Amino acid sequence: MPLLLVLLLAFGSSALAQSNVENRSAFTSEPGVQGEVNAIVIQPDGKVIIGGHFTSVNGQPRGNLARLNPDGTLDSTFANTFEAGVSGQVLALALQADGSVIVGGSFNQANSFQIYNIARYKADGSIDKGFASGDGTGSPGTDGPVFALTVQPDGKIILGGSFSQVIGQPRRSVARLNADGSLDAPVLSNPQAASGTVKSVVLDARGALVAGGRFSVQNQTAQNLLKASPSGN
Repeated sequence: MPLLLVLLLAFGSSALAQSNVENRSAFTSEPGVQGEVNAIVIQPDGKVIIGGHFTSVNGQPRGNLARLNPDGTLDSTFANTFEAGVSGQVLALALQADGSVIVGGSFNQANSFQIYNIARYKADGSIDKGFASGDGTGSPGTDGPVFALTVQPDGKIILGGSFSQVIGQPRRSVARLNADGSLDAPVLSNPQAASGTVKSVVLDARGALVAGGRFSVQNQTAQNLLKASPSGN
């Protein structure tokens, strides 16, 4: 058999095998996710965004962030290289009404853009460089890991974690961003009142924040759990 034909057959076989791997369902077939999944959100169209500490999905490089089609096959239009993901662990995800996804964790880059521990990807997978970036006088993002995220009905974002500053301003353990990523008024009337790590944040029916983790709050004898009204008290 001519050498050229042998090479063409080998290349075609390799490409077909790779295509078959990409088109497998990460829910049911190997190789699936190579690493750990820490957070999952499901879009209204059924697509599934996963974040964690992994290097590939269905045999394709992914940097700790990926989107799957409803059948578990890899969505090649979102964060479709290792570098397009984030540089460290993803610990929390939250969706906004416009299809954007908020990513929280422990990282210093998102899609090769420098930002610390919180970032926003648009629905098309591009990074929103204006999100949580401030006016340039403070460090973008937070100065410690973000463990929890939730989005209010008005689009504002509450984040919990182990940080003392957000966009260069004092906010300890819990903070709120406006829908555009700028810093909102403190969640607590004293932005330094909490001390420790907030690992879970949810909203009740009235819009009050309930947060849990391992922390204390000034002038509060109970530990590791707090409830704050929408006004911050």
